Amino acid sequence: MNNDAVIIEVEFQLESIYEPFGHFVCLRFIDQAPNHCKLNKLVKDMGQYPDVKLIDYEFSVKPITHETDITGLEITKH
Repeated sequence: MNNDAVIIEVEFQLESIYEPFGHFVCLRFIDQAPNHCKLNKLVKDMGQYPDVKLIDYEFSVKPITHETDITGLEITKH
């Protein structure tokens, strides 16, 4: 199985007791495909807070090529 770096753009729809209309959180980050470790961790972390409820999320995956602009994205080498 190949692990490739991809750009994930995700939008979370959240509800809380403090805001009757809900919240939308949009994030853009580099992750690994096909397992999407960072995305899965974010979804899991969103469910850990009792005052915030994850209603829905949508994401898109864009492959990184030699032409991709990754300006502003943090890269961590392991």
